Amino acid sequence: MANTVVVVGGGLAGLTAAAEALEKGCNVVILDKKSNLGGQSSKATCGIAAPGCSLQQADGVQDTGSDLVAEGPDAKALVTTGTKDVEWLVDAVGVKSELALRLTPGHGKVRRTLGTNEHFPGSVITYAIIHQMEEIAKAKPDRLQIQAGANVTKITTSGAKVTGVEYADESGNVQTVLGVVIIATGGFAGDSSPSSLLAKVAPQRLALPSTSDERNNGDGIRLGTAVGAATDKMGEITLSATAAVIPGFETDKFKMVMSEAICGAGGKMIDAAGAVFVDALASSQVRTDAMQKGKAPFRLVLPESASESVKWLTNFYVSRKIMKSYSSAAQLAQEMRVPVGNLKDLGTGALLVAVITPALYSCCGGLSAKAGRVISTKGAVIEGLYAAGEACAVPYPKIFKLSGIPMLHCVYSGRMAGAAAAAALKPTQGAMSLSKIASAAEPKAEAKKPEDMTKDELIKYVKDLEAGGAAPAQGAAAAPPADPGISEAELAKHTSKTDGWVVLFGEVYDVTKWLPVHPGGEQAIMAFLGKDATEEWKMIHKPGTIEKNMQFLTKKGKFGAGPAPVVNQASAADGMPVSDVAKHNTKQDAWIILFGEAIDVTKWIPIHPGGEAAIISYLGKDATEEWKMIHKPGTIEKNMQHLKKMGRVAGDSGQTQEAVAVDPDPDPDPIPGTGGIPGIFGAVVFLLKTILLMVAKTVLFTGNFKFTIDNNRKGTIRSAIMLLLFTVVHVGGNFLGMLVGPDEANGEGYFFDRVRWTGGPFSDYASGLEVYVALALVLHVSVALKRSWDISMNYTLGTGRWNMLLSGLTVLVFLTKHLADLRFYPHFKYVEIWVPKYYVAFPGMLYGRVFAELPGDGIKVKARDLYTREAELFSDINTNLLYTACILVFVSHMCLGWKKLVPADAMQIPKDHVTKVTYMGWILAISIGSAYLSVLWYAYFSTPLQLEHVPPPTA
Repeated sequence: MANTVVVVGGGLAGLTAAAEALEKGCNVVILDKKSNLGGQSSKATCGIAAPGCSLQQADGVQDTGSDLVAEGPDAKALVTTGTKDVEWLVDAVGVKSELALRLTPGHGKVRRTLGTNEHFPGSVITYAIIHQMEEIAKAKPDRLQIQAGANVTKITTSGAKVTGVEYADESGNVQTVLGVVIIATGGFAGDSSPSSLLAKVAPQRLALPSTSDERNNGDGIRLGTAVGAATDKMGEITLSATAAVIPGFETDKFKMVMSEAICGAGGKMIDAAGAVFVDALASSQVRTDAMQKGKAPFRLVLPESASESVKWLTNFYVSRKIMKSYSSAAQLAQEMRVPVGNLKDLGTGALLVAVITPALYSCCGGLSAKAGRVISTKGAVIEGLYAAGEACAVPYPKIFKLSGIPMLHCVYSGRMAGAAAAAALKPTQGAMSLSKIASAAEPKAEAKKPEDMTKDELIKYVKDLEAGGAAPAQGAAAAPPADPGISEAELAKHTSKTDGWVVLFGEVYDVTKWLPVHPGGEQAIMAFLGKDATEEWKMIHKPGTIEKNMQFLTKKGKFGAGPAPVVNQASAADGMPVSDVAKHNTKQDAWIILFGEAIDVTKWIPIHPGGEAAIISYLGKDATEEWKMIHKPGTIEKNMQHLKKMGRVAGDSGQTQEAVAVDPDPDPDPIPGTGGIPGIFGAVVFLLKTILLMVAKTVLFTGNFKFTIDNNRKGTIRSAIMLLLFTVVHVGGNFLGMLVGPDEANGEGYFFDRVRWTGGPFSDYASGLEVYVALALVLHVSVALKRSWDISMNYTLGTGRWNMLLSGLTVLVFLTKHLADLRFYPHFKYVEIWVPKYYVAFPGMLYGRVFAELPGDGIKVKARDLYTREAELFSDINTNLLYTACILVFVSHMCLGWKKLVPADAMQIPKDHVTKVTYMGWILAISIGSAYLSVLWYAYFSTPLQLEHVPPPTA
């Protein structure tokens, strides 16, 4: 298309820029990396600040925005021109009637923020624009093209002039679009990886959670700097004071922003002691500064009596467990464990309460721009390159921290960039409003018959047919019937007010009758006609809303994707091959195997409670074992609204559900958050508690030995804890013997000989403790082997599924040799030592003596000379190297097992402590390995003492 404006980013700023360019007569291409337009703006909860707007005037509110314009001329332009831009936009997309004035923080007592009576203002406004744009794209494809799933990888140039962009489409094919370019991709507060812009410019902010998702990763800023663009104010990141801490998701990096209209309705912010520590209507800067100095957790509290003006919001937050209702301040005080007098400022009635935390919100920094035009590092304008929204640097950082101003900035800078781009192109076609562009649609030309097409037209037609995007040519044969279900192509035909279909939870609904009576207005539905609206529906509606409104809805059938994917015919009867699953290994097209089923998890990745990385590492693979380790039975069914079963996997590639033994005594979910005890201290407390409980349960009941040994992993967990505890005791004794000397080393050996009477029928060979450790080892090995046979045998070595098995078998062989070398060595010499009368030398513990006394104290006995045996054994370099290798394998086995063990339900480690406890276990494993290695290499390099031997004791 000639006179083309290429808008990179489909959020509010990009859509506003596109709207302005279209009205000015330009042709527009919108490219967005996500499958749906809207960006972060579609989830904005506060609204748009619009000082001096017509709604204020109609309501008698006098507002010149004098407090805002004081920052300087750029701020003045934002207030005077930006408000007009907002009025233009809401009129153009027809949502003015849905807006309402709100009092929000940072604006004193002036109601100047445009919110909505129901639903989030970001979704209402953004989806209305999207619907308008899609209508234009359908009616005038020569004027507007929308490419979703387009990842822009490069800005193309000719000399110093920008000529267009290159992007990878959803299939990975590289495409080129020529035209002037507007970067509107948002900021970079959603990426906290080590290579992120955030890590580079504000590393002190990396630990904070963020209200931006992975879309805001600074990719547009990188595109600009790659062609010489300058940046400004990159280190200035604004924080939100009302990021919600949702129960069960406390450790999630991404946080939902609560609407600041709650503060405007009378909300108060209290600290951990229950004190109102800051004015809830202060700017975000003031509030987050106070939070960083105060004591968490912080709460946003709204008296229920003051909630009428924000009733939809509070109902939504309560239904999502973001807010909790309390009958009185006394009930809240009881939960907070503070005196009720601390909450005297909250009144006496019912309360609505949310736990909140400071979080990254928006970026003041971005590409340097003047009047929408991007500036180079040399200070010159880069011809053909423009920027809008958070992708460009904010010239008014002080007021940018006030609620509603970032959205105003998006509209203002977006329209400015669109106008600047249009002025550079000087389009020949006249200006026209958005509504007229859509209504001026011309009837589409009748499709040609294949025999009437040129060679290029025929090639394009065939490619479109293969992609499922072309309509049947005139006279062409009808395609064979698709698989059961309404296809995506059929769904896409029903996108008008008089014939509108949407997909909700896998079902196709005719919503035509619902459009006129929808409480959120027509636009909220119109934007999703012909599409899957499940995610947005869940964000806004309560469960049961579909059933409640069935008098306005007609269920049309299951949503299907048309013909099923082609699979290897040789194995089609058994299911698809693993190789087919392996092809779906990107965030945009993500499959995994669970219990022999291929599951599409694309929609689940962004909202997975354990984070994206936990799923992404298994895309295209079988994740059954890891799934069972973390999730309880029923988790798949519970989350089916986010998942899609694609079919059985052929052969032995998928592990079936029956391979896992049913636990007759299932553990509850791990405790959310910190379990009430934060920090390292809390992690230590819960670790010690778990170890004590596990040891007790191992002694009393394992849950595995019945008539058979099954593969319930609870047996491996409990026995592992018991073996770990014994290992700590054993290595401690060895290390102490090395430090203190021969008597302590031999005294430890004699201690186990001395208590053999506890071994019952095995008392001739071992003590009761040794017998029990042996049984724990048998349990651990047998259940581990059963689990490996059931789960890991179907995988190759390259998958990593054999790591625990191979390292475990190595340790088992090593243990057998070690017992033969020492515990059951038949040729021990004997020495005389003094041992404690009551088994342990309590007075000597302060001096490192546990199992031996000083000469003349205690009892004189004949004991096996373990010291000399170890000195002889470890004087051989080959033995030492073998032991060293095996100890390193043992440490690796402990680290691998501990990482799997800690998050298990059986361990009951609170979610916020899992990482800390994992690191503690690794440190312990390395310490154990280091202690063992120090003993054998000390014996190798030191000169052993020559002990006086005596005849062995008589039987």
